[in-house]
Amino acid sequence: MSRLSRLRSPVALLIAFGAALVLAAGAAAATAATVASIASSAPPRVVTTGFPAGGANPGIFTDTCTRSLTAPNDPIMMPGMTGMSMQHDFFGNPAVDASSTAAMLRAGSTTCTTSADASAYWTPVVYQDGRALVPQRTLLYWRTPPAIAASTRTMPEGISLIAGNETATAPQSTSIVDWTCTTTATDPRPGKAALPHDCPSGSQLRLVIAFPDCWDGHTMDGRDRSGAVYATAAGCPASHPVHIPQLVLHVTYPTASGAGITLSTGPQTQGPPVTGHADFVSGWQQSRMDADVAACDTAQVRCGPVKGADATPQGGKAP
Repeated sequence: MSRLSRLRSPVALLIAFGAALVLAAGAAAATAATVASIASSAPPRVVTTGFPAGGANPGIFTDTCTRSLTAPNDPIMMPGMTGMSMQHDFFGNPAVDASSTAAMLRAGSTTCTTSADASAYWTPVVYQDGRALVPQRTLLYWRTPPAIAASTRTMPEGISLIAGNETATAPQSTSIVDWTCTTTATDPRPGKAALPHDCPSGSQLRLVIAFPDCWDGHTMDGRDRSGAVYATAAGCPASHPVHIPQLVLHVTYPTASGAGITLSTGPQTQGPPVTGHADFVSGWQQSRMDADVAACDTAQVRCGPVKGADATPQGGKAP
Protein backbone atom coordinates (compact mmCIF):
# COMPACT_ATOMS: atom_id res chain seq x y z
CA MET A 1 0.00 0.00 0.00
CA SER A 2 1.33 3.43 -0.88
CA ARG A 3 2.03 6.08 1.78
CA LEU A 4 -0.82 8.24 0.40
CA SER A 5 -3.28 5.34 0.65
CA ARG A 6 -2.28 4.68 4.26
CA LEU A 7 -2.97 8.32 5.19
CA ARG A 8 -6.40 8.16 3.50
CA SER A 9 -7.54 5.07 5.40
CA PRO A 10 -10.13 5.67 8.20
CA VAL A 11 -7.90 4.11 10.84
CA ALA A 12 -4.92 6.26 9.87
CA LEU A 13 -7.07 9.39 9.89
CA LEU A 14 -8.34 8.64 13.39
CA ILE A 15 -4.80 8.06 14.64
CA ALA A 16 -3.62 11.31 13.07
CA PHE A 17 -6.56 13.22 14.57
CA GLY A 18 -5.81 11.84 18.04
CA ALA A 19 -2.16 12.81 17.73
CA ALA A 20 -3.21 16.34 16.76
CA LEU A 21 -5.38 16.58 19.87
CA VAL A 22 -2.47 15.49 22.05
CA LEU A 23 -0.18 18.09 20.45
CA ALA A 24 -2.81 20.80 20.87
CA ALA A 25 -3.28 19.91 24.53
CA GLY A 26 0.46 19.99 25.03
CA ALA A 27 0.71 23.40 23.39
CA ALA A 28 -2.12 24.73 25.54
CA ALA A 29 -0.41 23.44 28.69
CA ALA A 30 2.86 25.06 27.62
CA THR A 31 1.09 28.36 26.98
CA ALA A 32 -0.60 28.17 30.39
CA ALA A 33 2.75 27.46 32.03
CA THR A 34 4.28 30.47 30.27
CA VAL A 35 1.45 32.72 31.41
CA ALA A 36 1.81 31.40 34.97
CA SER A 37 5.54 32.04 34.83
CA ILE A 38 5.01 35.61 33.66
CA ALA A 39 2.41 36.17 36.37
CA SER A 40 4.72 34.81 39.05
CA SER A 41 7.49 37.19 37.91
CA ALA A 42 5.22 40.24 38.14
CA PRO A 43 6.42 42.96 40.55
CA PRO A 44 5.38 42.39 44.17
CA ARG A 45 2.50 44.57 45.29
CA VAL A 46 3.46 47.53 47.47
CA VAL A 47 0.81 48.77 49.88
CA THR A 48 0.83 52.55 50.35
CA THR A 49 -2.45 53.01 52.22
CA GLY A 50 -2.13 56.03 54.50
CA PHE A 51 0.75 57.61 52.58
CA PRO A 52 0.30 61.23 51.41
CA ALA A 53 -0.55 61.88 47.77
CA GLY A 54 1.90 63.84 45.69
CA GLY A 55 -0.45 66.64 44.72
CA ALA A 56 1.72 69.41 43.27
CA ASN A 57 4.81 67.58 44.52
CA PRO A 58 6.45 64.67 42.71
CA GLY A 59 5.74 61.06 43.55
CA ILE A 60 8.81 59.81 45.34
CA PHE A 61 10.59 57.14 47.35
CA THR A 62 14.01 57.39 48.97
CA ASP A 63 16.99 55.25 49.79
CA THR A 64 19.88 56.14 52.11
CA CYS A 65 23.41 54.80 51.70
CA THR A 66 26.55 55.35 53.74
CA ARG A 67 30.01 55.52 52.23
CA SER A 68 31.29 52.06 51.30
CA LEU A 69 34.84 52.96 50.24
CA THR A 70 37.08 55.66 48.75
CA ALA A 71 39.27 54.78 45.76
CA PRO A 72 40.72 56.27 42.53
CA ASN A 73 38.48 54.09 40.33
CA ASP A 74 35.70 54.78 37.83
CA PRO A 75 34.04 51.69 36.28
CA ILE A 76 32.04 53.81 33.79
CA MET A 77 34.58 56.29 32.42
CA MET A 78 37.76 54.28 33.03
CA PRO A 79 36.74 50.60 33.13
CA GLY A 80 39.54 48.25 34.13
CA MET A 81 41.95 51.14 34.78
CA THR A 82 42.52 50.53 38.48
CA GLY A 83 43.91 53.48 40.42
CA MET A 84 43.94 55.85 37.45
CA SER A 85 40.81 57.99 37.95
CA MET A 86 40.17 60.83 40.35
CA GLN A 87 39.49 59.88 43.96
CA HIS A 88 35.83 58.92 44.45
CA ASP A 89 33.62 58.29 47.44
CA PHE A 90 31.49 55.21 46.70
CA PHE A 91 28.10 54.47 48.25
CA GLY A 92 26.12 51.24 48.18
CA ASN A 93 27.89 48.11 47.00
CA PRO A 94 31.23 47.76 48.88
CA ALA A 95 32.70 45.35 46.32
CA VAL A 96 32.79 47.89 43.48
CA ASP A 97 36.10 48.33 41.67
CA ALA A 98 37.33 49.64 38.32
CA SER A 99 36.01 46.57 36.48
CA SER A 100 32.56 46.32 38.09
CA THR A 101 29.48 45.87 35.90
CA ALA A 102 25.79 45.93 36.77
CA ALA A 103 25.62 42.14 36.57
CA MET A 104 28.52 41.82 39.02
CA LEU A 105 26.92 44.23 41.49
CA ARG A 106 23.41 42.83 41.45
CA ALA A 107 22.48 40.77 44.53
CA GLY A 108 25.70 41.80 46.26
CA SER A 109 25.93 43.40 49.69
CA THR A 110 25.21 47.08 50.23
CA THR A 111 25.45 49.98 52.68
CA CYS A 112 21.97 51.19 51.66
CA THR A 113 18.80 50.93 53.73
CA THR A 114 17.42 48.16 51.49
CA SER A 115 19.34 45.05 50.51
CA ALA A 116 17.43 45.14 47.21
CA ASP A 117 19.71 48.00 46.17
CA ALA A 118 23.25 46.73 45.58
CA SER A 119 23.97 49.56 43.13
CA ALA A 120 27.15 51.61 43.02
CA TYR A 121 26.91 55.40 43.38
CA TRP A 122 29.95 57.64 43.46
CA THR A 123 31.01 61.28 43.67
CA PRO A 124 34.43 62.99 43.65
CA VAL A 125 36.07 63.30 47.05
CA VAL A 126 35.41 66.71 48.60
CA TYR A 127 38.32 68.38 50.42
CA GLN A 128 38.42 71.33 52.80
CA ASP A 129 41.77 73.07 53.07
CA GLY A 130 43.33 69.95 51.54
CA ARG A 131 41.77 67.48 53.98
CA ALA A 132 39.30 64.89 52.68
CA LEU A 133 35.83 65.21 54.18
CA VAL A 134 34.15 61.90 54.96
CA PRO A 135 30.50 62.03 53.78
CA GLN A 136 28.00 61.55 56.59
CA ARG A 137 25.48 59.83 54.33
CA THR A 138 23.90 59.99 50.89
CA LEU A 139 20.15 60.39 50.59
CA LEU A 140 18.80 59.18 47.24
CA TYR A 141 15.54 60.48 45.78
CA TRP A 142 13.70 58.55 43.07
CA ARG A 143 11.11 61.08 41.92
CA THR A 144 8.63 61.75 39.11
CA PRO A 145 6.70 65.03 38.70
CA PRO A 146 2.93 64.85 38.18
CA ALA A 147 3.02 66.03 34.55
CA ILE A 148 4.84 62.92 33.32
CA ALA A 149 3.80 60.32 35.89
CA ALA A 150 1.42 58.47 33.58
CA SER A 151 4.13 57.90 30.97
CA THR A 152 6.98 57.08 33.37
CA ARG A 153 8.69 53.72 33.00
CA THR A 154 10.82 52.09 35.65
CA MET A 155 14.59 52.51 35.67
CA PRO A 156 15.83 49.77 33.28
CA GLU A 157 17.83 46.89 34.71
CA GLY A 158 21.59 47.36 34.47
CA ILE A 159 21.62 50.98 33.26
CA SER A 160 24.49 53.33 34.11
CA LEU A 161 24.15 57.11 34.20
CA ILE A 162 26.31 60.19 34.79
CA ALA A 163 25.16 63.58 36.11
CA GLY A 164 27.12 66.84 36.14
CA ASN A 165 30.36 67.78 34.41
CA GLU A 166 33.74 66.79 35.85
CA THR A 167 35.54 69.12 33.40
CA ALA A 168 33.42 72.22 34.07
CA THR A 169 35.30 75.53 34.27
CA ALA A 170 32.32 77.60 35.42
CA PRO A 171 29.46 76.96 37.86
CA GLN A 172 26.91 74.49 36.55
CA SER A 173 23.14 74.97 36.54
CA THR A 174 21.71 74.54 40.02
CA SER A 175 19.01 72.34 38.49
CA ILE A 176 21.76 69.74 38.01
CA VAL A 177 24.42 70.48 40.66
CA ASP A 178 23.89 72.67 43.69
CA TRP A 179 25.42 73.27 47.08
CA THR A 180 23.02 73.70 49.96
CA CYS A 181 22.71 73.01 53.68
CA THR A 182 20.90 70.38 55.68
CA THR A 183 17.53 71.42 57.03
CA THR A 184 16.97 72.84 60.50
CA ALA A 185 13.88 73.84 62.46
CA THR A 186 14.51 77.49 61.59
CA ASP A 187 15.42 76.79 57.95
CA PRO A 188 13.38 73.82 56.66
CA ARG A 189 13.93 74.72 53.00
CA PRO A 190 17.52 75.96 52.54
CA GLY A 191 18.27 77.62 49.23
CA LYS A 192 20.40 76.40 46.33
CA ALA A 193 23.75 77.88 45.30
CA ALA A 194 26.20 77.14 42.51
CA LEU A 195 29.18 77.21 44.89
CA PRO A 196 29.83 76.04 48.46
CA HIS A 197 28.81 78.53 51.14
CA ASP A 198 28.55 78.81 54.90
CA CYS A 199 25.66 77.07 56.64
CA PRO A 200 23.83 78.20 59.81
CA SER A 201 24.62 76.73 63.20
CA GLY A 202 23.38 73.17 63.55
CA SER A 203 23.47 72.57 59.78
CA GLN A 204 25.98 70.91 57.46
CA LEU A 205 27.12 71.45 53.89
CA ARG A 206 25.35 69.30 51.32
CA LEU A 207 26.05 68.58 47.63
CA VAL A 208 22.93 67.81 45.54
CA ILE A 209 23.21 66.23 42.08
CA ALA A 210 20.25 65.44 39.80
CA PHE A 211 20.48 62.78 37.06
CA PRO A 212 18.88 62.88 33.60
CA ASP A 213 15.30 61.59 33.39
CA CYS A 214 14.70 61.08 29.66
CA TRP A 215 16.07 57.86 28.14
CA ASP A 216 16.48 56.87 24.48
CA GLY A 217 15.08 53.41 25.20
CA HIS A 218 18.15 51.35 24.27
CA THR A 219 21.49 52.80 25.48
CA MET A 220 22.53 51.15 28.73
CA ASP A 221 26.12 52.42 29.04
CA GLY A 222 26.36 55.96 30.39
CA ARG A 223 29.96 56.52 29.33
CA ASP A 224 29.31 58.92 26.43
CA ARG A 225 26.13 60.33 28.04
CA SER A 226 24.20 59.93 24.80
CA GLY A 227 21.51 57.65 26.22
CA ALA A 228 19.87 60.05 28.69
CA VAL A 229 19.07 63.77 28.81
CA TYR A 230 17.14 66.11 31.07
CA ALA A 231 13.44 66.77 30.63
CA THR A 232 12.34 70.31 29.89
CA ALA A 233 9.03 72.06 30.60
CA ALA A 234 7.78 70.45 27.38
CA GLY A 235 8.75 66.98 28.59
CA CYS A 236 11.18 64.55 26.95
CA PRO A 237 12.47 65.15 23.41
CA ALA A 238 11.63 62.79 20.54
CA SER A 239 15.23 61.53 20.58
CA HIS A 240 14.84 60.41 24.22
CA PRO A 241 11.12 59.69 24.58
CA VAL A 242 11.16 57.40 27.62
CA HIS A 243 10.47 59.07 30.96
CA ILE A 244 12.36 57.40 33.82
CA PRO A 245 12.38 58.36 37.51
CA GLN A 246 14.89 61.08 38.27
CA LEU A 247 17.61 59.98 40.67
CA VAL A 248 18.86 62.79 42.93
CA LEU A 249 21.83 62.39 45.30
CA HIS A 250 22.07 64.47 48.50
CA VAL A 251 25.57 64.02 49.96
CA THR A 252 26.15 65.55 53.41
CA TYR A 253 29.61 66.58 54.66
CA PRO A 254 30.79 67.23 58.25
CA THR A 255 31.33 70.98 57.93
CA ALA A 256 29.24 74.13 58.17
CA SER A 257 31.79 76.20 56.27
CA GLY A 258 32.02 76.66 52.51
CA ALA A 259 35.57 78.02 52.65
CA GLY A 260 38.50 76.12 51.16
CA ILE A 261 36.36 73.51 49.35
CA THR A 262 37.98 71.63 46.46
CA LEU A 263 37.08 68.45 44.55
CA SER A 264 39.26 65.59 43.39
CA THR A 265 40.38 65.87 39.76
CA GLY A 266 42.87 62.99 39.66
CA PRO A 267 44.49 60.33 41.84
CA GLN A 268 46.53 63.01 43.63
CA THR A 269 45.10 66.33 42.39
CA GLN A 270 42.32 68.71 43.38
CA GLY A 271 40.42 71.43 41.58
CA PRO A 272 37.59 73.95 41.95
CA PRO A 273 34.16 72.94 43.31
CA VAL A 274 32.45 73.70 39.98
CA THR A 275 33.31 70.17 38.78
CA GLY A 276 30.63 68.43 40.85
CA HIS A 277 29.25 65.24 39.30
CA ALA A 278 27.97 61.78 40.19
CA ASP A 279 27.82 58.32 38.63
CA PHE A 280 25.40 55.42 39.01
CA VAL A 281 25.45 51.76 37.97
CA SER A 282 22.19 50.00 38.82
CA GLY A 283 22.47 46.89 40.95
CA TRP A 284 18.82 46.91 42.01
CA GLN A 285 16.76 43.74 42.18
CA GLN A 286 14.56 44.73 39.28
CA SER A 287 11.24 43.45 40.62
CA ARG A 288 11.66 45.60 43.75
CA MET A 289 12.57 48.69 41.75
CA ASP A 290 9.57 48.08 39.46
CA ALA A 291 7.21 47.73 42.42
CA ASP A 292 8.37 50.90 44.18
CA VAL A 293 8.30 52.99 41.00
CA ALA A 294 4.76 51.80 40.23
CA ALA A 295 3.46 52.35 43.77
CA CYS A 296 5.18 55.66 44.51
CA ASP A 297 6.31 57.47 41.34
CA THR A 298 3.73 56.42 38.76
CA ALA A 299 0.88 56.48 41.31
CA GLN A 300 2.10 59.86 42.62
CA VAL A 301 2.44 58.86 46.25
CA ARG A 302 4.90 60.48 48.65
CA CYS A 303 6.63 57.36 49.95
CA GLY A 304 9.44 57.66 52.44
CA PRO A 305 12.63 55.60 52.68
CA VAL A 306 12.52 52.03 51.41
CA LYS A 307 13.89 49.44 53.82
CA GLY A 308 14.53 45.73 54.20
CA ALA A 309 14.90 42.95 51.64
CA ASP A 310 11.56 43.83 50.03
CA ALA A 311 12.42 47.56 49.72
CA THR A 312 9.23 48.34 51.64
CA PRO A 313 8.37 52.07 51.64
CA GLN A 314 8.09 53.76 55.01
CA GLY A 315 5.96 56.86 55.58
CA GLY A 316 3.63 58.78 57.81
CA LYS A 317 -0.12 59.10 57.74
CA ALA A 318 -1.81 61.24 55.14
CA PRO A 319 -2.59 64.72 56.47
